Amino acid sequence: MSTSIEYLNNLSYKNNNIVIFVSKLSQLKSLNLPFDLQKHLNNKDFVNRINKTLYAEINNHNTLFDSIVNIKICLVKLNQNYLIETGAMVCDKFKFKFDKNITFVFASLFFSKYRLFCSDIIFGFLLKKYNFNKYLNTNRSHLGDILLNLYKFKPFKELKYKTNLLYSVNYCKDLVSEPSNILNPVSYAKKCIDLKKIGLKVKILDLNRLQKIGMNALLGVSSGSFNEPRVVIFEWNLNKNKKPSILVGKGVTFDTGGISLKPASGMEEMIFDMGGSAVVVGSMINAALNKYNQPLVGIIGLVENMPDGKAQRPGDIVNSLSGQTIEVLNTDAEGRLVLADIITYVQKKYNPKQIIDFATLTGAIMIALGTHRAGLFSNNNNLSQKLLKAGETTGEKVWRLPLGNEYDDEMNSTRADIKNIGSTRYGGSIQAAQFIQRFIKKEIPWAHLDIAGVTWSMKSNKNSFTKLHSPGATAFGVRLMDQFLNGK
Repeated sequence: MSTSIEYLNNLSYKNNNIVIFVSKLSQLKSLNLPFDLQKHLNNKDFVNRINKTLYAEINNHNTLFDSIVNIKICLVKLNQNYLIETGAMVCDKFKFKFDKNITFVFASLFFSKYRLFCSDIIFGFLLKKYNFNKYLNTNRSHLGDILLNLYKFKPFKELKYKTNLLYSVNYCKDLVSEPSNILNPVSYAKKCIDLKKIGLKVKILDLNRLQKIGMNALLGVSSGSFNEPRVVIFEWNLNKNKKPSILVGKGVTFDTGGISLKPASGMEEMIFDMGGSAVVVGSMINAALNKYNQPLVGIIGLVENMPDGKAQRPGDIVNSLSGQTIEVLNTDAEGRLVLADIITYVQKKYNPKQIIDFATLTGAIMIALGTHRAGLFSNNNNLSQKLLKAGETTGEKVWRLPLGNEYDDEMNSTRADIKNIGSTRYGGSIQAAQFIQRFIKKEIPWAHLDIAGVTWSMKSNKNSFTKLHSPGATAFGVRLMDQFLNGK
């Protein structure tokens, strides 16, 4: 699957699949197109039908498509968020009808925001077009290849920014979609090394290094797997005079539950239990490609949670990197153990401005929020408000849930400093967040995003992701971080 963009100065009937974007019909005349559209514009029934749709449906976020010869007319509402959806709707509506060559024509009456609005439409189209077809046979794997022509356009910075963001989003989707026999902690780490070529500093902590450092909580999770654990650290634009924002990601490349074995039904979905790490990687790629000014550090803990004679057992006690001891009551509550050690590590090594972690952490978050929003937990109101706002802007919505001493008490152990699950199943997502908070220095603003319900989208999901994404990985969090960190 590939997408290339070219810029055209001329149109003809040879250009199949032309899509014209206008806000009102009168703009068609101003485009000076080489097609006889006047007869259609003189047809009162045609015009009335389009105008009725414009006023009756477009305010409900519907878009009218109509065919004139081989031309699709798209009436759009001038709203930035809606324009991304419009591009996705174009792709969704016609993806099985397009030849490999498609031309977009934009009315020039978008004024000062013309280029930004156009880039959003293009971004939405390409976002929806993604599908993971790497393992299809050769003939089928190229079905999604498209040449996108832009009429009367020259390359512009807004589109460049969006195409960089798109690459980052798709990279995240590729990681989440890879089967676990291909993407394990070792191969994942090797893949990350290649990102040095875009300007990221990449460091790998292997098994020996992790043992010397004392990441025993993370090592306990990986002890039942043939594949060794890895921790990958990304650095961008570090400055001694500025504190970096830290992004932390859970990277369990496959989660059987360990000795606390999961049911067989649905276990294949555990290939995306590394979704949090993929968000961090995608966000770091975007920072490098779009040359963020602020310093940024990403860290991902890569493990495989397998049952084996050497695997961690329920009842084990491990000494975490923080010095706190942890009683492991359920080996399927493993992600928080990984996060505990890597969060401790970045706090010791860096002087964080703020820490944001991403993890497909609990099934309980889907009970609470369904597949519509990520769960947000935080020790800082200002940080929470910024994330909530970024979520509303991008459509990657989050919902803040509470923390508190009454929940924290549930995590106390009689045999160690803390246990990895609470004494009750109620409030499971909150208890998991309380566990992570035990490893956060009080003075550091921190947010935890539980993305278990929004990392993967199925056809049956009726949520915002089905508008912008084909079924599969959503890369939820990459656009959120782009908006939060860079306001784009």
